[in-house]
Amino acid sequence: MGPEVRLVDLDVIKRYSLAVRQESVPAEELLTALDASRDAVLAALGRTPKARAKPKPKPKPKAQPKPRTPSGRAAKAT
Repeated sequence: MGPEVRLVDLDVIKRYSLAVRQESVPAEELLTALDASRDAVLAALGRTPKARAKPKPKPKPKAQPKPRTPSGRAAKAT
């Protein structure tokens, strides 16, 4: 699991007394909800939300090379 954010520490919740159903949430989940809320406010102002960069996918682990024999050839699987 990634980093978490304490919801009760957020300025928007403190300022507007929004109900909190849980104390913390995964940071990525919160960012998605905040983006959706920001888009709704921008739409109310008649503004178009700016395009956001999509998160980069995590790199795949590289395959481990096969062990080599002293002759330099790859060892046979047993």
